[in-house]
Amino acid sequence: HSHDAKRVKAGLYLDSRAALLLGGDTGPAIVPGKSKLSLLIKAISYLDNDLQMPPKKRLPVSVVQDFEQWIDWGAPW
Repeated sequence: HSHDAKRVKAGLYLDSRAALLLGGDTGPAIVPGKSKLSLLIKAISYLDNDLQMPPKKRLPVSVVQDFEQWIDWGAPW
């Protein structure tokens, strides 16, 4: 999900704050200050069988919590 990648899934770029706010095919990846509304959290938490990142293995709970905290802080870049 980088602008340097040859192929990007779901039109989603994750390499800048602006890209996260814009999101991809399913909408904004993050909602600053509202981690529970952020698709990124939904995906990395494996809360939806159709939306799981990374696709092969779940991230540790502590890493997901770090992302939640970062988004709740307003997602400073």
